[in-house]
Amino acid sequence: MKPIFAVFVNICLLRRGPELVPTHPLFVGAVVFADMLLSFYLTVRYGGQATPIQVATGVLVSMATVAAVTWIMLSMRDVIGRYPATITALFGCQLLFTLLSAIVMPLAGESGSVRISVFGLIAIWSIAVDGFILHRALNVTVLIGILLALCMGFFASALSISASGPYIDAPAAHTDLQ
Repeated sequence: MKPIFAVFVNICLLRRGPELVPTHPLFVGAVVFADMLLSFYLTVRYGGQATPIQVATGVLVSMATVAAVTWIMLSMRDVIGRYPATITALFGCQLLFTLLSAIVMPLAGESGSVRISVFGLIAIWSIAVDGFILHRALNVTVLIGILLALCMGFFASALSISASGPYIDAPAAHTDLQ
């Protein structure tokens, strides 16, 4: 377990590429499932007023979008054989960033500005790592990989927000508009 964890940490530190990630289907499924569960838990715990169904929908749509866009990009570059390693690296590193967020969140306290700053730094680091993974998988420059990761993240977020529907603020939903 420790060597696998070290592979993801080294990818997050931009020392190794996604080609070193194990690609056994059970391992890939375990990484994707663990990322999904931790993302769901963290969003329900700290996400605000979203219902668990909205959170589950958002997480699933976001992850499916990342998986589909990655498959399309690899297909367009004719390197689809790299898909298992690439998707495992993307979701495995995202799992580490989500775990880091889960650890840092209680330490940040209730201050909204501290939480936003911490999550902003983690988001920037995550985009850089995703860009690095795409750079290695697609044989493009690091800058192109980061731009692709940024676009993929915006697209996944937009679809996720659209699919999960509007968040309902219960006290405000029952007021008269007369």
